[in-house]
Amino acid sequence: MKIFKVNDKKAIEKIVTLLSFASRSKKLVYGKENIREYIKTGNVVIVVSNVGERVRRDILTRCEMFNCKIVLLEGLTKESLAKRLGMVNLSVVGVKDKGIINGIIEVVERGGASGKTKSI
Repeated sequence: MKIFKVNDKKAIEKIVTLLSFASRSKKLVYGKENIREYIKTGNVVIVVSNVGERVRRDILTRCEMFNCKIVLLEGLTKESLAKRLGMVNLSVVGVKDKGIINGIIEVVERGGASGKTKSI
């Protein structure tokens, strides 16, 4: 399992833009049970900075079990992510589109515009 902390505003903006494409094309996964099933595929889970402690532990445990990557968007709240995607209270999402997943991974690995992304 890899956890990528993204704190560069331009990188976060690019990732949110990709998530909005996924949302418009109905390729976004959200909701507790849907996310739990999604993690089993071993893709990438996007988590905002102010996710609850219980949810954070659950996501970390499941991602570790299924070797799923986590992208932590520091500085982005669940309220702002939900607003950008036209939803309410959204703290953890997954994407079902391989092209969008690859785009998110590319942004994370490049470190956005200033290279402030780090893997821990």
